[in-house]
Amino acid sequence: MQRKSLIASLGLGFALTLLCAPFLSAASEKTSKAIGISQVVEHPALDAVRMGLLTSLKEQGFEVGKNLTVDYENAQGNLVTATQIASKLLSAPLDTIVAISTPSAQTVLYAATRSNKKVPIVFAAVSDPVSAKLEPAESHYPITGVTDSPDLKALLEVMQHLLPNLKSVGLMFNPSESNSVSTITQFKALLKARGIIVREVTVTSTANVAQAMQSLIGKVDVLYFPQDNTVVSAINTVVSIATPSAAHPGIPLFCNDPLLVKQGVLAAVGYDYTEVGKEAGRVVAKLLKGETIKDIPIHNPPHTTTVINKPLAEKFGLSENLPLLTSDNPYLKMIP
Repeated sequence: MQRKSLIASLGLGFALTLLCAPFLSAASEKTSKAIGISQVVEHPALDAVRMGLLTSLKEQGFEVGKNLTVDYENAQGNLVTATQIASKLLSAPLDTIVAISTPSAQTVLYAATRSNKKVPIVFAAVSDPVSAKLEPAESHYPITGVTDSPDLKALLEVMQHLLPNLKSVGLMFNPSESNSVSTITQFKALLKARGIIVREVTVTSTANVAQAMQSLIGKVDVLYFPQDNTVVSAINTVVSIATPSAAHPGIPLFCNDPLLVKQGVLAAVGYDYTEVGKEAGRVVAKLLKGETIKDIPIHNPPHTTTVINKPLAEKFGLSENLPLLTSDNPYLKMIP
């Protein structure tokens, strides 16, 4: 009798498992989330944003391979491809789309407003969401994000501290990138207000960068470029031409991406892009947990960082003007 009871119990348990399996599977699927990531091009800052995003999501309980699926697409600098990526992501069953960079955010939003789907969009590494028309009031679409709006006044102060006799600044950017145009317009106003001469050069692709750089040699005291995807994608070319050599004195480079200081930029005032990604990850996690996107405003990370390449400053003969790293300024760093 006991053996028969055991067999009967096992049989009943197996039957119940079969009956409950669809419901258990449905519950598991319900807790699992899916996001899409559109990135316009590969370069250190945008890659850091993406990695910071995934790290932050894991910290918030969403781990790839466990309860999170990620569809990552990279346009490799091609806006036609970025548009195709946007359409692909919008056709997929995603809970949220993350757009890294202004061009990616614009293409995703453009495709989204022309579809019947209302997939929340979170952007990251967008310098000026207003000029890019990415604000929800402008687009009438569920969108928010984390900006990397540059502190241009702080950057100019660093420039003038390192070069007290600063008289001319070169500006290089791609005029088709709205975030670059907005940043350059603001910076030009600051420079002209201080009586500094401005010389602009524009590039439409990475192939134009070398010629644009050569045209500035000996004509400006420093060169500034915004977080421009075209220029940053050619950073090795920019640095190689800007570095002092026997042939020319070089040009000190300034930008808003601290990561580029290790690659040959003299100084940067900007956001740690891993932290930009982590902040975006916190926003995405809130949405995946059920918060309403309209309750999450567009915002910047909490603080900027100033990074200076000390050996390069010495190479340019600027070591006497280096600011000191003090305990009351924890966001000033020197690369030794």
